[in-house]
Amino acid sequence: MTTRSSRLAKSLLAAVVAGSLLATTPAQATGHTAGGSPAATDRPTPGTSTHRITLVTGDVAELTTSANGQVSARLTTDEPYYFGNFDGDLTLVPANAYPLLTEGRLDRRLFNLTDLVAQGYDDARSDRLPLLLTAPATLRSAPPAQQAATVRRTLPSVGSTAVSVQKADAKTFWDNVSGPTTFKAGTQVGKIWLDGRTHATLDRSTKQIGAPTAWRNGYDGNGVKVAVLDTGYDTKHPDLAKQVVASESFIPDQAVQDLHGHGTHTASIVAGLGTASDGRRKGVAPGADLLVGKVLDNSGSGYDSEAIAGMEWAVQQGAKVISMSLGGVPTDGSDPMSQAVDRLSKESGALFVIAAGNAGLEESVASPGAASEALTVGAVDRDDKLAYFSSRGPRLGDGALKPEVTAPGVEIAAARAYGTEAGHVLGEYYTAMSGTSMATPHVAGAAAILSQRHPDWTGPQLKAALAATAVPSAAARADQQGLGRIDIPKALDPKILPDTANLYFGDVSWTGAAPKPVTRQVAYRNTTSRPVTLDLTVDARSPANIRAAITVSPARMTIPAGGTASATVTLDLLGTKPAKYSGALTARSSGTSYRIGIGFAAGGRMHEVTVKGIGRDGQPATTRTGASGVQLWNQDTGDVRAIAFDQTGTRVLEVPTGRYSVMAYAMGGDEADWTNSVTLMGDPDEWIDRDRAFTFDARGANKVTVKTPLRTDAQSIGIAWHRKVGNRDAVSGWGYDERVADGVYVQDFGKVANGTFQVVQRWDLAQPKLTVDVSGSGESFQLPTPREASFRTVFVGHENLPVVDGRDGTPEQLAGAKDKIALVRYVSFDDVEAQVKAAKDAGARALFMYNEQPGFWSTGSEQGIPFYLLRADQGKQLLALLAKGPVTFQLDGLLDSTYRYDLAVGPSTVKGPLTYDVGTMRPAAVTTDYLRNDAWFLHRDARIAYLPGISTGLSARRLVTGPVTRTDYLATDLKGVTWEELTAAGEWNESGFEYSTARGYRPNEKVTRRWWEPLMRPAIPDNPVGTEADGLPVARFENAIRIAIPQYVSGDGDTYGWGDRGDVTNLELSSNGVKLGSKNWSVAQFPVPATAAWYDLKLDQQRGPNSWAATSTATHTEWRFHSRPSRGRTVLPLVQVDYQVADGRLQLKPGYQPGARGPGLFRTTADISYDDGTTWQRLPLRPHGPGGTVGALIPGAPDGAQYANLRVTATDLAGNRISQTIERAWAVR
Repeated sequence: MTTRSSRLAKSLLAAVVAGSLLATTPAQATGHTAGGSPAATDRPTPGTSTHRITLVTGDVAELTTSANGQVSARLTTDEPYYFGNFDGDLTLVPANAYPLLTEGRLDRRLFNLTDLVAQGYDDARSDRLPLLLTAPATLRSAPPAQQAATVRRTLPSVGSTAVSVQKADAKTFWDNVSGPTTFKAGTQVGKIWLDGRTHATLDRSTKQIGAPTAWRNGYDGNGVKVAVLDTGYDTKHPDLAKQVVASESFIPDQAVQDLHGHGTHTASIVAGLGTASDGRRKGVAPGADLLVGKVLDNSGSGYDSEAIAGMEWAVQQGAKVISMSLGGVPTDGSDPMSQAVDRLSKESGALFVIAAGNAGLEESVASPGAASEALTVGAVDRDDKLAYFSSRGPRLGDGALKPEVTAPGVEIAAARAYGTEAGHVLGEYYTAMSGTSMATPHVAGAAAILSQRHPDWTGPQLKAALAATAVPSAAARADQQGLGRIDIPKALDPKILPDTANLYFGDVSWTGAAPKPVTRQVAYRNTTSRPVTLDLTVDARSPANIRAAITVSPARMTIPAGGTASATVTLDLLGTKPAKYSGALTARSSGTSYRIGIGFAAGGRMHEVTVKGIGRDGQPATTRTGASGVQLWNQDTGDVRAIAFDQTGTRVLEVPTGRYSVMAYAMGGDEADWTNSVTLMGDPDEWIDRDRAFTFDARGANKVTVKTPLRTDAQSIGIAWHRKVGNRDAVSGWGYDERVADGVYVQDFGKVANGTFQVVQRWDLAQPKLTVDVSGSGESFQLPTPREASFRTVFVGHENLPVVDGRDGTPEQLAGAKDKIALVRYVSFDDVEAQVKAAKDAGARALFMYNEQPGFWSTGSEQGIPFYLLRADQGKQLLALLAKGPVTFQLDGLLDSTYRYDLAVGPSTVKGPLTYDVGTMRPAAVTTDYLRNDAWFLHRDARIAYLPGISTGLSARRLVTGPVTRTDYLATDLKGVTWEELTAAGEWNESGFEYSTARGYRPNEKVTRRWWEPLMRPAIPDNPVGTEADGLPVARFENAIRIAIPQYVSGDGDTYGWGDRGDVTNLELSSNGVKLGSKNWSVAQFPVPATAAWYDLKLDQQRGPNSWAATSTATHTEWRFHSRPSRGRTVLPLVQVDYQVADGRLQLKPGYQPGARGPGLFRTTADISYDDGTTWQRLPLRPHGPGGTVGALIPGAPDGAQYANLRVTATDLAGNRISQTIERAWAVR
């Protein structure tokens, strides 16, 4: 696996990857209809957010992003997993997929959690995984249908099958196709790709590129078929109604009619008639015949496979030019969409004209614009200046020159689809949009004009003519703009026609003593009736000087009339520095220039790096017992090479000269090949300028031991290395369950010469929920904590129970198990359910099952009887004792652990064994009350430790069997560690999340916290850093009010959460009786008058019908506050009340949202209802503590009452006020 790490991916989440920048508000300019990714949700949640993502393996990952951008991820199962964060993208890979990924069999986007959420593939927004299955290189045909996968379409152009896998069936699909390092032969699958999302990326603009000149000469694209692949078109628009000769929708259940607006706009730029504007706003080639393929849905996005299907259709329809104002993510051109462009271009001779994208960053040209055969288009404004949003090149990876040309793309007026509001609406029929989406159809129309003039020209010739005659901007480099803005009159009849638009040298590196020159041939055709003399030079304005590496011979040539001459372009890397070079080969004749783009990546001299791994058993470190492997992180470029060790424990990699972190993990296994140890080894600071060999031997590593004051078992362990050099940052590690608790090892590491290095560890240790003391025949011993196999039913209490040998667990063999412990042999997976049922039916108090095969094993069944698993040696020991006489188990069981230890450490050097004594580390104690406020029993929580200077947090996931009060001891050896906790009701992702605010703790600090309180209401918690601009707390920004109010905040404000699936939210802002705005979510921005005024803000929240909570089922909150215009940001005086309900007493503490000021002196009232609000009773509030706190005894509930409703008001001296009603605030006991 090779990845390029950069901040690009993060930036693309909020920038436009390809398509139009909708020229309205800034928010719309980065929305999913025009952005590099779909909007994360139409219900944003400022502060911390968590997304669940089902992976192709069937495992479920959780990605948590804090308010300040730190991220953390974990699997919700006990499977080991790899996690890595290289400069911004967080990847999580289950161990069984890691070898396939590093062998290049899996698209790494399948495990890039950051990207999956950005594309809308989290579980809240998608219940299926769209995949592209490509055949091995030896097969050209697409793979056949696979088990648990529905075929959506076959794509012959790339030998792929587009399939959809229901997430519930993902594990079945994975088990059917996957092998250890390849896919099973019968599947005919060579690689699995994510079927990613593509997105939608005139009056004066046609003149800017010279179209009117061509029209006057009789060239308007007449008879040329141009395909526009986009969101469809308005079939009744006057400018297009007569232009479209064929159309097709590739979006299931959507007609070709454009309900988005992007496709209508781009189609009219190509060939609109301008009928609705008396011809003023006609397209570039109004004589062309349009083929419209709908490959983006009515939200402006679509799957890669739909775009590919549209390409194939366009070629089949005879399109000469294919315009695509869409794109996905930046690639090196090897992705399926780019490969489809290249193959179809060569097979059909059509020219694909594709948007570069709107990310505005270096190396951000998106697929399919990354394709070599595509004519890729950037955008300029009306002054030919490169637009700020236009994606710059060069191409990711090999440094090829992309985009090749630019065209007008700022505030382009063109057709508006009926009923759409995209862009700056200019009336019923027109709107103005900006983006490379608008630039692309200008170039497609120009190509149609050239094709009419030269019907024998192929796609490469059209591309070469437009690129060679383009006009460069003096303010931009070639790697940013390509060869410049197209010029139709110059391209229409060029005196000289190059045979290519772009010279591709690729990623040029070498092995050995010196580089060998690389040559390319370029030919020029003289289209005139006279000889033409050309002077050839290499021009460059780029970060690296291309002229030092490129020469051309001959430097002057004379081409006879109608003839052709060739030149040799030589690339010599001797003396060049590793960099990406861009420029142009320019041929000049009589003051006219013709240019060919040049771009390449000089990787420098390559060196063979041989890495050998040896496990703790002295055998080669392989993937047999885990994903043992090596990683090389280039500290200069950020590139990372990761690959699993082969069966000899060895890997050979080629890397260029540079400074590297060479790191390795060796996994050990038990008799059943389950991972039970991990060793971190390597050299974090190595200069590689020659062939090198490294051997990392786990036998020399140091054991890690954690001591706790009270008895604990490790529940989960995370270990990673962190390296920071300059502005580059890398975190790479593994997460495990208790199986590796006694087998964590780290080699010695000294201090690094530059930057920082840390060995980061996270340990989660808990009180055993079950202690088993065994006695019989004069012997006694304690079993290691058995593994739970019943998901909800656990043994609670203290009892001495006899043990019976239930042998194979048949009803007959368990006949004497009543009120005893049944010891049963594991027979097979298919027999477990029957064995558990037989034990329950026999009246056994608990079932203990052992496996005769040695090593770790796992199974489970929930049938209302406590069920535990034993290893083979434990089962053998118990059977031997039973053979001597009666055996008794003394069981001490808890519903859940009442204490845990969380340890987060990050030493920068290691010398000798690592022992952490938590008792001497002065841990903070967080006593947490997990309340019972639901119809369910099991819940999940996770605590994330954010270590200073590391962007990736380390997370520990737990199941909580509530209700329970637990004390967590948080220990660390670092200053500046912050901790954040999140919880969710149910073990199977049934609910959303509640969060605590991230904070640090003082040594020995004691804190109390309550989760899942009955009384929850909308309020503003202590706002997480980084949410101020989102309106948390609620604030005025000049003449707009931004609002972000979590709907569920605990009574004391310590925990908060947002509306859950199925909930209904209504938010409304008004002033003096005039409604200023409303939204069906509690995050909004509303414009307000530029005057001082009183405002009323209403928020209604209703839990959904399948909510996990039985209380606080609905709330109605009204705020009244005063606001006046001000510069910058002003936090508004929203009043809120903290609630405490305990021991038959209600306590209310009025105040303001965090950051707000007011006069105070609150008048507070409270009313209670026991009949769901039909009648109310005023509570006699009395002062109860400082700060205006008041309280009252809660009156007894009448017979038959089930819940208490609460209504509270609080008004300050200035008149700022809150009125809040909470339905079913708590249950009446």
